[in-house]
Amino acid sequence: MLRPSVADIAFDAALFDSLRSALARGELSPTRARLAAPPRPLGDDVLLDLGRPDARAGWRARGQAALDARKVAALILNGGMATRFGGVVKGVVPVLPDRPDLSFLAVKLAGVRAAGAPAVVMHSFATAAASGDHLATIGWSGVPAGDRHEFLQSLMPRVLPDGTPLQSLPGADVLPDTTVYAAPGHGDTLRRVRESGVVAELRARGVEHLLVSNVDNLGASLDPTVLGAHLEAVDGGAELSVEVVARAPDDAGGCVADVDGRATIIESFRLPPGTSLAQYPHFNTNTLWISLAALERAYPLTWFPVQRSVEWPGRDDLAVIQFEQLIGQITEFARTACLRVDRARFLPIKTRDDLAAARPAMTAIVRGVGLDPG
Repeated sequence: MLRPSVADIAFDAALFDSLRSALARGELSPTRARLAAPPRPLGDDVLLDLGRPDARAGWRARGQAALDARKVAALILNGGMATRFGGVVKGVVPVLPDRPDLSFLAVKLAGVRAAGAPAVVMHSFATAAASGDHLATIGWSGVPAGDRHEFLQSLMPRVLPDGTPLQSLPGADVLPDTTVYAAPGHGDTLRRVRESGVVAELRARGVEHLLVSNVDNLGASLDPTVLGAHLEAVDGGAELSVEVVARAPDDAGGCVADVDGRATIIESFRLPPGTSLAQYPHFNTNTLWISLAALERAYPLTWFPVQRSVEWPGRDDLAVIQFEQLIGQITEFARTACLRVDRARFLPIKTRDDLAAARPAMTAIVRGVGLDPG
């Protein structure tokens, strides 16, 4: 069980000093984070369409063979700052009313157990304690002890817009760690899963591919058909596959576009001003199938200054900056395939209203992983 204090978390002081100095000089800013020109929309011809009836049986057989050979593991992104759902760690939130045993983590892990795969859970300093207690209570949903892996995101102090660390302000020592520090975005996963030793452990056990998905997306499962399509993409030279869906009118967030002739995940804040997301029909689900070989390399991901506000005694909400990296930026460096999947594989839950609206789908997913919804 991971129960870290801030002092236990990986922290690169030299990197932090360089980032806050660059912020103070104006070298890190939302303006500089944008692309110089709008990327080209991705053509349909570059997508593997999971709806193809002529290919699905072959993909499913190949994916199931890889699962049976235990060549695939699942990484659940359970990090962040636990600021939604009223400050409760989302992974431990029940997905159905009055069923504390049926949390996001419980259901995700039950699906991994049903597939017979190793499970990896990434925590942040803000989610680790509550998640660790909960995982012990639910027994990792039956995932065997030898198939359980955990690691922690690193940590970055928050700063004022001029680069002054919050930890240096009067009174900071009595404030919660979650006010003064932040987890540095999901891009940190790529470094920490390697530095923590998890990639080496998986490699030693014969794992060759990793499904990476958010804890709040119960639709992203170890489906053998999708896995088989990813393996076909790898045959063609891809190192990772991103699941994309057709953009719906209310979808907010990143797209998959053509940048310099390659499929690349681009978050909306990086698009030039005035660029309409409507011209990018392929929506990024943040579900990735990554070869372990790609995870064994380091990538020069960009650090982005993200504006937030925190409660601070004696003043209104304090405007702060936290430094973050994007996991999707790996597509700028690793050869990427795009899998067009059914919308049912993309079921993100960002608010309690989302959860209530998704109850029928949640009930079906709970049954599908072998749990009783009651």
